[in-house]
Amino acid sequence: MGRKVRFTNAPIEETIYVHQVPGFERQGTEGKVLLLKKALYGTKQAARAWQLFLTKIFLEKGAKIHLNDPCVYMWRDGEAVLFIGTHVDDIFSLFNPAGKQLRDKILKGLRELMEVDDKGPISFALDMRVQRDPTKGILKLSQRQYIDELMTEYKITSTRNCPAPVDDLKEEPYSSETERKEAEKIPIRALVGRLWWLALTTRPDIFCSVHKCALWQNKPSIRLWNRAVYILEYLNGTRDLGIVFQKPQSFTGKILPEDALQVYCDASFASDVGQRSRVGFFFFFLGGLVSWSSALTTRLMSSSTEAECNALVLSGKENIWQREFLQQLKFFPSLPPTKVYQDNRAALLLSAGAPCHKRSKHFGLEFAIFREYIQRKEMSLFHVRTGVLPADMLTKSLSFLKFIAFRDQILRGAPLQSHFG
Repeated sequence: MGRKVRFTNAPIEETIYVHQVPGFERQGTEGKVLLLKKALYGTKQAARAWQLFLTKIFLEKGAKIHLNDPCVYMWRDGEAVLFIGTHVDDIFSLFNPAGKQLRDKILKGLRELMEVDDKGPISFALDMRVQRDPTKGILKLSQRQYIDELMTEYKITSTRNCPAPVDDLKEEPYSSETERKEAEKIPIRALVGRLWWLALTTRPDIFCSVHKCALWQNKPSIRLWNRAVYILEYLNGTRDLGIVFQKPQSFTGKILPEDALQVYCDASFASDVGQRSRVGFFFFFLGGLVSWSSALTTRLMSSSTEAECNALVLSGKENIWQREFLQQLKFFPSLPPTKVYQDNRAALLLSAGAPCHKRSKHFGLEFAIFREYIQRKEMSLFHVRTGVLPADMLTKSLSFLKFIAFRDQILRGAPLQSHFG
């Protein structure tokens, strides 16, 4: 669903005056300003005013707000279930067969208050193309059109073969003040920002590379621009790739299989800027990739084990949010422990409760909290042989063949368990 008129339905609390549009002044009032009574696109308060206005409407119609995400609204009436999510001025609904009547009722109520156009099943939203195959239970998210727009916007005409994004920026990417001034004329920050949207939505394979570029965007250089362009050229050659969700055969209803929640995490010790370690994870639900991250540790690590423990802590935080999000939906009667895969035995042993050593007693409170997750059986730990962990692509440079193999694994779903042990 979408609104034909964006934020102008929402009342605004603040006192804001605007100039009349040149050429459209009301006769006799030239030189006067207008007092805003409704939210106007472009004002800082508009999005929040719209969200508060929409929340009030939904609450009056019996909705419950999701505690972990206030942009998700829930309705239940017997067997009927309806979830509505909002993003700026777009509304997305998800419902079961019995919930269609409930959804139509809510839509009718909205139409009584404002102009609403129902666009039917989602095929394109937030720059993402949504493809479905109901017979196979497959849904795919991709952004070919967005990538094509970037190629045109930044006038990139090269068609060279780029098998993988480059992520080797570890030192200051410029060597002189003259080069920096020349680079200031190039829209490096804008391109990195546009690449971020891809990395956050449908292309986790470029997340680590774009993050490394973002670290240096306040020190623009020709080298940094070339790296960003190389990433864009890689995307252009793989623009049909996207995240695929497929209903697993082991899932037949509301009872989740034991491997419904899976995390693959990894760390690269002292390998990045300022000898910081890089940590990352992939989070899967029912075989589909739903969350990922690659980040630098906030302090220096004293060992690879400490870095790997920080990766576990990062994934543990995400796991708590994901589990609470699913529990708030009240769609599944229970959640199995999240299976966590990592390739460092020392980190796994310490997490499972092994006595602290003099080299690990400084790991801190966050690691103690993570160990409590294990004790509460919210997470279970598994060792993975070195070299087969897909999270490697979030923390370190890989050979082209290994990168492509991991990329294809995560985009099409959780890797086969036969690789692990």
